[in-house]
Amino acid sequence: MLGGTAALAAIWLLLGVAALSNWQSPALTAQFEAAPTEHDETAFSVLLRFSEPILTGAGTLDSEVLTVTSGTIAAVRRVGDRANLWALRIVPDGRSTVGIRLNADWGCSGPRAICTQHLVPLSNRPKATVLGPHVTAAFLDAIDHHSGLDRVAVRIGLSEPIATSARAFSDLALGVDGGRVERVRRVDDSGELWEATVIPESSDDLVLSLAPPSGCAFGDLDCLNLRRLADGASLTIPAATIHLTFDDGPHPVNTPIILDILKRHDARATFFVVGRAVDAYPELIQRIVSEGHTLANHTWAHDDLVGLSEDEFDRTLLRTQLALGEHATPCFRPPNLRFDEETVRRAANLGLNMILNTGDTSDWRRPGAAVIAANIVAAAEPGAILVLHDGGGDRSQTTLALDLALTYLGLKRYSFEPVCE
Repeated sequence: MLGGTAALAAIWLLLGVAALSNWQSPALTAQFEAAPTEHDETAFSVLLRFSEPILTGAGTLDSEVLTVTSGTIAAVRRVGDRANLWALRIVPDGRSTVGIRLNADWGCSGPRAICTQHLVPLSNRPKATVLGPHVTAAFLDAIDHHSGLDRVAVRIGLSEPIATSARAFSDLALGVDGGRVERVRRVDDSGELWEATVIPESSDDLVLSLAPPSGCAFGDLDCLNLRRLADGASLTIPAATIHLTFDDGPHPVNTPIILDILKRHDARATFFVVGRAVDAYPELIQRIVSEGHTLANHTWAHDDLVGLSEDEFDRTLLRTQLALGEHATPCFRPPNLRFDEETVRRAANLGLNMILNTGDTSDWRRPGAAVIAANIVAAAEPGAILVLHDGGGDRSQTTLALDLALTYLGLKRYSFEPVCE
């Protein structure tokens, strides 16, 4: 009986030894707590919590394993009786972002080792970032449009200098839609004024934005300092708009060709139509509208408005408006651009605004496609209203010139929109 008891005790002893040999102390980890998101140039406190009490003293934490960038450690003290919670007092060096890291040795034999009483070493290296006071940014002296420009230079003013490189500023804080950044440079030595040179790449809006980077590696001072940027800033530089208009149509041959050209170049226009042609070619009217263009009044039969009686005047314009129906806009253009004060007054009484032109393409003279194309390009300035013709006879020179001119102006990133909506 005793022999059996002794054997059982031996078995339990062996099982206990095996269990002890398989037991491992829990891993030792650390984390910073209660760190402020930003400082105001005055000292601030941070807590350092270990998952288990450590053997290291305050002096070792202070001088050996705590690393602070853009600041200094003013004090390290244990909180409470257990050595697993420590309070740090940090003094910033001015307004820069402060980085804090626990940079202990791996293992328990080095001079900067952090271990438990069971010689379990620290398994992680926590870090914390406290941003300096916010810096505001603003885009200065923006241009009205980017069309026709190979490069756009935009200046950026900061409320105070940020210690960062031009590359970091460009790569981490500056965003561009509709173009790409060619270079970023400081304009002054202080770092408060910057200039970005951007190359536009489309006829869409050129949009520049400034925002702080979302994350930074510890010790990356360029990135950390850029995180001080406040909510950011944005700037939109639109393309210059040109208004293409076509008179005397719709025409069964010319108008479809012009519509094909406009579609190919992603251009929208306004067609000043003659009322009797509206009645004759309703399918063309429907196509013009369905492809994003607008319609305006050019009288019923290309009538000279100067000298008409008031009844005749009203009849030719109102009859055309009625023919256009729901597609009518409150715009008219007098045929041959002939008008007087009475023309303007009478049209206003009918709720119509007179739309003339800002540049002469002279396509009605049929001087050759090259000349017409050159005239279009020469008159193409921001906000220009250009008169071309899709009616009135052979317009093959106009259609060829239109394609040539839009190809060139498209490379210059102009936008083409209706003058009447």
